[in-house]
Amino acid sequence: MDNTSDPIRLPSDPPENTSDAPRDPTVNLPISTLYYILVAIIFFAAGFIVAWVAFSTTQLPSLAADLQSAAADGARSAVRSELQNLQSQIAGLAQGNAPAPTAAPVVPVNIEAGTSPSWGPEDAPVTIVEFSDFQCPFCARYTAQTYPLLRETYGDRVRYVFKHYPIAGLHPDAERAGMAAECAHEQDRFWEYHDALFDNQADLSQDALLLYARQVEVPDIEQFTECLTTQKYAATVEADLQLGNRLGVSGTPTFFINGLPLVGAQPYSTFEAAIQQALQQSGAGG
Repeated sequence: MDNTSDPIRLPSDPPENTSDAPRDPTVNLPISTLYYILVAIIFFAAGFIVAWVAFSTTQLPSLAADLQSAAADGARSAVRSELQNLQSQIAGLAQGNAPAPTAAPVVPVNIEAGTSPSWGPEDAPVTIVEFSDFQCPFCARYTAQTYPLLRETYGDRVRYVFKHYPIAGLHPDAERAGMAAECAHEQDRFWEYHDALFDNQADLSQDALLLYARQVEVPDIEQFTECLTTQKYAATVEADLQLGNRLGVSGTPTFFINGLPLVGAQPYSTFEAAIQQALQQSGAGG
């Protein structure tokens, strides 16, 4: 039996008429035609898949290599540009043509005196805060050469405040000396004891600290001895040290003149200029 002669009715065709009414014409497709169409679709899909695989294995790596090469070229170009810029800056430095660095403005800091040893009126136009170490040779030099001139010259125009900054790594006896000075301060003998410590830096042992207390006539030696032995003012000395750290102190002596830092055992003329400027800025004159 030949199937090619059997008509195929499409599903979309209306059902066959059962009346004598005229019927719509039908489309008859042989089964062999449908087979060829299906085979064509299969081959088309297979060809598409084969082409995509071939492109992926040949063209994509090439495209990725091109992109990687372009990125490398861009990176090399950026590096060359930065090297040329750096060479230009180095050449400028060698010729002295480099622009001068812009210094950040120094902002005055407010330092509370608290119960720290001090002299001079609280309302003085200039306040000098010293962070010092009793075993520091530079502090001793400043105390011997510059400090007496400042006190004699400016007197009541200056309030002078002393803060402890013992550098234990360099000066192992400084912390104990600071506590002893606070014990003397407790009996109103700080500045006398302060001078004695700087005059005798070679020996800041426990016995020596007691000896200096007697020499400056601390009223109650037993009270002083107990104060020193129990390390009564260890927290006070430590608090000063931490305050100095927060203010950026890294060495001694360091000073703040109306809140502006001055570092080191500078000559008298440097302090004089800073104090004169502070007096003028405060409206107190020179």
